[in-house]
Amino acid sequence: MTFRVRAVVLGKDRRQVVGTIDEARLLASQWIDGRNEELKILPTRLSAKQLADAEVALRILSDIGLGFVDAAKWVLANYRKPSDIGWDAAIEAYKTDRRKACIGESQISNVAKAAKRFAEQVSRPSVGTPTRAEVEALLATLEDDVSPSTYNGLLGDIGTFLQWLVARGHIQENPTSGMERRKVKRGLPVILKPDAVEKLLRDLETTDPSWIPYAAFCVFGGLRPSMREGEAARFDADLRDGKEILHSGGFEVRGKAHGTRVVPWQMCGPLKAWLDAYPATDGLWPSESGTAAERAWEKVRQRHGLAADVLRHTAISAMCYAPNASFIEVAVAAGNSEAMIRKHYLGRWSPEMTQALWALKPLKQAKAVFQKG
Repeated sequence: MTFRVRAVVLGKDRRQVVGTIDEARLLASQWIDGRNEELKILPTRLSAKQLADAEVALRILSDIGLGFVDAAKWVLANYRKPSDIGWDAAIEAYKTDRRKACIGESQISNVAKAAKRFAEQVSRPSVGTPTRAEVEALLATLEDDVSPSTYNGLLGDIGTFLQWLVARGHIQENPTSGMERRKVKRGLPVILKPDAVEKLLRDLETTDPSWIPYAAFCVFGGLRPSMREGEAARFDADLRDGKEILHSGGFEVRGKAHGTRVVPWQMCGPLKAWLDAYPATDGLWPSESGTAAERAWEKVRQRHGLAADVLRHTAISAMCYAPNASFIEVAVAAGNSEAMIRKHYLGRWSPEMTQALWALKPLKQAKAVFQKG
């Protein structure tokens, strides 16, 4: 037990904590020294600094109508111990968990890299309690002229990792929730004119016909082109596994959202003719490795100056001007929304261009019709 002596001496409020009641009385008598002053001796278990802190806290709490007991109860109800899992362990656990969930390897890698950057930014060995200020500090390390897509990508990857920590009970809240993304100004999709498509296909027929199935499904069927994961990768794997995905009415695509879609042949112009001449039953490309295929295709892209999604964008543009095709039919075939089709694929193509593109036929004579199902 300690004792707090408080007195108003010559108009000045004086306070001191002492160890015994006798010390308190002696100090009080010295302060008063026979004067008629107000004096209080109060028992307390707090140190002088704790008393000072308590008085400041009481003034703060009084602004919202709370006392010490109410405040303590609120803290007990809402306090969460900071996570003691290390960053490296958390990141490795995230990668293992996401692989089990069949998440694409490139997405896992992006999130893991962002998590490592965040760990370096906060400079503590354990996850602790990540805050919005820490996320903002990481984003502030980006260049001033960084693109909105890059900014949003880093924020999204950090948010994905932190949300995973929430789901696994390592932290209580995701500090990126509610953080504003930057507005991205998207340009119109890059497309190829029919003569450029013809140049590409004739080149492949001459130099490497084993790439014809991939190019044809992308430029006529609108297949999303990613070879390591995504539609093209899944499509290639299904063909190699002997799955019946080529039917008399169209072909099946396991899309990135909304499940499997069937793309009708009549929306794809000469695609069947190209596949009759260059069958896709053994896969879309020569190598079974998506990474190796990607490197090989990169040489073709560089030779013809092809943007990543230009073949798919060209296919969708042609579908929009196919005879009697509705926008909803194009949207279903492309695996997009009708609003997206109207916004991005109208105005730079024409029925005549679709006719010219669809008039492209293989030089090789087909040996047999490949239809299944």
